[in-house]
Formats: sequence, structure tokens, C-alpha cells
Amino acid sequence: MECERRNAGRLEVILGPMFSGKSTELIRRIRRHTIAKQRCFVIKYAADSRYSKENMATHDRYLIPHKNKPSIRNLREVKQEAALFDCIGIDEGQFFCDIVPFCELMASLGKIVIVAALDGTFQRKPFGTVLELIPLAESVSKLSAVCMCCSNDASFTQRLGSETAVEVIGGADKYIAVCRHCYLTSAASTMAKDDAMLSTQPSKREASSSQQAPSTPTHKRFAKRKSLNSPKKIASPAKRIAKRRRSQGNIA
Repeated sequence: MECERRNAGRLEVILGPMFSGKSTELIRRIRRHTIAKQRCFVIKYAADSRYSKENMATHDRYLIPHKNKPSIRNLREVKQEAALFDCIGIDEGQFFCDIVPFCELMASLGKIVIVAALDGTFQRKPFGTVLELIPLAESVSKLSAVCMCCSNDASFTQRLGSETAVEVIGGADKYIAVCRHCYLTSAASTMAKDDAMLSTQPSKREASSSQQAPSTPTHKRFAKRKSLNSPKKIASPAKRIAKRRRSQGNIA
């Protein structure tokens, strides 16, 4: 019996925090399609060279060849090439600014598109536009890691250090996976430290007044002010009459 092959595309999204096995799951699914003799095209974010520059790698150093053009940030750069394959895998999908239109286009062309991405930043906010893939996908998987503080299930990523930029690529040297309790506990501790630092710093008014030195010594300024405010001396009537007589005598 000959089966009719339906040329229907499919979008699968794999989400989760760091160290939850997203890349490992992506590789597993790609290998399944490779075994089925389907042509697979794997795309890796160019700036992610943590474990390998030539291959896509998991945190445990499992490697798989990938298509990586220098400084690729827009998937449209590989649109024509990707259209020649049956299955397309995208790792670190949160970094691609055009992830949504690219995946929708490839799926509409009958391709199987598998995306592995972080769903949230270290601040637990949506990462880029990757969450817009959810209503477009046939399958969405939310993976969890193990909390590196208490060993419970971890759904969040916490950054180590004081960097505030969203896109800071790193591994266990910069990030840990944490549960809700450990995330909130750490956030409260950070806020308390910030408040303590602010309370020990002088206010702007105090700092400016302490930096402004008086132009003249205090005792001189006080003496000058006293001389300006003191009343003028008025001559007595006898002195005024004597002065008038002297002036009249000079005239005579």
C-alpha cells in the first residue's frame, strides 16, 4: 500500500530556562528525522561560541554540525538555503529578531521547523519575540531544570554578577537555574543590598554643600556684614554750629 505524503509543515517549540536540556532535545528530534532519511538543516546563533565555533553544542559538549554564517542575526539570510531542506532546527531562537516570520514562512512551505529557545530573561520577562511562536505552533514543550540551590524543579534563569544587558552569552560561569523560592529569595537579598548602599550614600544636596568651600573666612564675612548694618554716626549740634562758624569766617 502506497502512502500519500502530505506536504504539510509543522512548527515545534521547545522552551525552558538554561540547563533544562533544550538543545539536547532539539538534537534528539533532529536525529529522528535524519534516521528517517529527511534532509535536516540546523541553524545556530553566530555569537554563541561557548563550546564550539564549528558545531552546535549542548552544555555537556555533545556536538552536531550546523549551518552558521558569520554574524548572522537575521534568519532571512539563510531563507533560500533553508527552503531546500525537509527539517529545520534553530537553536537559541530567542536571539533572532525575525524568528516569527521565518518560522511561519518555512512551515507554510511544508517544512518541519523545530525551535529551542529561552522563554524568559534573567529578569523573568519575555525574551525577544520568541513567545509569539506559541499561537503559531503545533507543539510547545516547556522543560525544567534542577535548581542549583535547593535541587527542586527550576523554571527560571538567574544571572551571576551585575551585568544588566539582556544579551550576555555564557554558561555556568554566568547563570544558574533556580526555582521560584530561590529566585525570589535572591531578588529580595539583592534589593536589600541596594537599599543599604543608597542609605549610606550622602544626598545630592549634602554632597554639593560639602564640596562648596566658602570664598572668605567666616569671621571676615561676619565683620563685613556688621559694618554694613551698623548706623552712620551723626555729629552733635555744638559741633555742627562750630563747623558753620568756621566756614562763615573763611568766607568773610
